[in-house]
Amino acid sequence: MYSNRKKIVFLITSTFLLFFLVDNATAALFTEPTTGLTVAVVVATIAAILSFLLIAGGIKYVTPENVLDTEIRKNLYEYIDEYPGSHLREIARELDLKPSNAAWHLRKLEQTNLIRSRYIGGKKVYYLVDGGIEARKRAIAESILKNKNARDIMEYLRNHPGKHLLEIAHALHLNHHVVKWHLKKMHMAEMVEWDTSKSAYPVYYPTEIGSEALENFEEAIKRTNKVYRAS
Repeated sequence: MYSNRKKIVFLITSTFLLFFLVDNATAALFTEPTTGLTVAVVVATIAAILSFLLIAGGIKYVTPENVLDTEIRKNLYEYIDEYPGSHLREIARELDLKPSNAAWHLRKLEQTNLIRSRYIGGKKVYYLVDGGIEARKRAIAESILKNKNARDIMEYLRNHPGKHLLEIAHALHLNHHVVKWHLKKMHMAEMVEWDTSKSAYPVYYPTEIGSEALENFEEAIKRTNKVYRAS
C-alpha cells in the first residue's frame, strides 16, 4: 500500500510539472520567439519522458512481493539463509558480484524486511528476519567463529568446560588479553557463560548457542571440503 501511495504522488507531481512546462513554453513562444523555440524543444523532450512514465504507471518500486523476482536478490537471500552472519565482501566474492552491486541489492532486501544486518568486529553481517531473535543470535555467533582464535577457544571449552581465562590462554598458547577479548565478545553474544561460585576467577562454559554455532561452522567446512575434493 505504501508503494501505491508513492506511485500516486509521483503521477500527480509529474502531471502538474508537465502542465507547468507546457504553459511556460507557450508563453515564451509568444514573447520571445527564438528563445521560446529552444525552450519548446526542451519541454517537448521532457514531456515525452514524463508521458512515457505516466503511461507506464510510474517507476516500479521494490516491494516485499516483487523483491525476489530478480535472480541476484534471490541468490543473495538463499546464500544468507545458508550462511547467516556473512559479511558484504564475503557474499560478493562467493556470488561473483561487485561489492557495490551486492550492497545495493542487500539494502533492498533489508528495506523490504527480509534480512537484517549488524556490525560485528567492524564488519556488517547479514541474517534472515525469518526465525526472529534466535536466527539473529545464531548468525552473530557463527560470524564470531570465523575468527580462528575465537573458534579455537570455543572448541577448547566444548572439550574442557569449566576452565578459567589463564588456563585457556596457556592451553592454546594465546596471550591472555586476546583470550579475554574473545571471551567478552562471546559472552555478549550468549555463546559462553561464566560461573564464580567455586573459584575466585570466573570459569567458562559453552552455551547451547555457542555449541550449535561451532557445529554448524564445522559442518559448513566439511561441505566445502567435500565439494572441493569432488571438483
